[in-house]
Amino acid sequence: MPDYDVIIIGAGLSGLAAGIRLAHFGRRVRIFERHLLPGGLNSYFPSGKENIDVGLHALTNLAPEKDRSAPLNKLLRQLRLSRSELQLQAQNFSLLEFPGCTLRLTNDFNDFKQEIARAFPQQLAGFQKLLDRIRGTDYLSPEAPLQSTRAVLAEYLTDELLREMLLCPVMFYGNPQSHDMDFNQFCVIFTSIFLEGLGRPRNGMQPFLNKLLRRFRDCGGELTLGNGISEIVNRGGVVSAVIDDRGVRHSAKAVISSIGSRETANCCQEPPPEFSRPAAGQLSFTETIFRLKCHPRDLGLQASIIFRNRSSDFRFAVPEEPVDYNSQIFCLPGNFQGCDDIPAARQIRLTHLANPQFWLQASTDAYRQAKEAVISTQRKILEQLRPGCSEQILHAEMFTPKTVLRYTGHLNGAIYGSPDKVRSGRCS
Repeated sequence: MPDYDVIIIGAGLSGLAAGIRLAHFGRRVRIFERHLLPGGLNSYFPSGKENIDVGLHALTNLAPEKDRSAPLNKLLRQLRLSRSELQLQAQNFSLLEFPGCTLRLTNDFNDFKQEIARAFPQQLAGFQKLLDRIRGTDYLSPEAPLQSTRAVLAEYLTDELLREMLLCPVMFYGNPQSHDMDFNQFCVIFTSIFLEGLGRPRNGMQPFLNKLLRRFRDCGGELTLGNGISEIVNRGGVVSAVIDDRGVRHSAKAVISSIGSRETANCCQEPPPEFSRPAAGQLSFTETIFRLKCHPRDLGLQASIIFRNRSSDFRFAVPEEPVDYNSQIFCLPGNFQGCDDIPAARQIRLTHLANPQFWLQASTDAYRQAKEAVISTQRKILEQLRPGCSEQILHAEMFTPKTVLRYTGHLNGAIYGSPDKVRSGRCS
């Protein structure tokens, strides 16, 4: 008899959710996580007396609680969790800033439609037709055909600036592809940000993850931290066991991997063709967490998130330089509803596209000097955003693609993995 019904590789949010669901229905489940903390891309690390979130800017899909068909609400019901116990707080508002145009978005989509009518009155009819196209697309189907988002947007919107502005937050929050984006994925992320809304767990990732872990363990699930899976034993297309980092074999009726297709293929002596064909992801970020002496609102910063681009065209690709400063995301945790007094309330998180190969290949000295140079430039960016901001900085913590690779195992530190997705999640 196998040791487990299901073994799950990776204790990120998807791995934990799968584990909870399976354990709830009586399956013998064990999750293996190579790192000492759960959460994957959305985790935390201790810094002094405070736990600092990494990865989390906002939780998407925050539709009204009464909308029972909304993905987040449906997922929480399936996991037997409530919004109140996860302490999910909505954004106040966020901003999309391009030269000569700023759009404001809230969790009420009608507000954003009014912004389109104000800033792009000639585009309103086309924008409504685009919404109809999005709502009419079966974008979650594994058989949905690949389409160019840029081509689809051009069918409905004649103003290039509006097209670029819509792409900016959607690509930053969920696009593994350079320059363009699969329209099905665009629909997923556009819906999650614009139609449903943004929020955050009030006190960050640690208590949020603790709720998931408690639910998993209460259902009888087992979690192993600090010990990953080095090999998936598969012969003739049948998986029978895994071998952990300590060389111990564990048998299971089924194995679910949440670590990415290429990363999973690397664990297999006979990689399934579906997992070995996809190209390794290349898109990654740097992010610096600035801790301030004051609340950002004291400097006149009211938005929860600011998506900012310094030119009218938005470029989403691996930069030639270590960092692309042209596009910027500012996340202000203290500007979410009910978050004035949380430990992260005096933070500003500043994110840019990064060149993974530079950060992965740099010598120790070059790496340190590059981080110092990035933080110095970012201080100037903050000063340009709000005069006096740089004087309020107490401390800065920065992560790079090298950090992402080390703590998630994502090849090249690619946040969203391979651009070639195995949409069914299955292998032959």
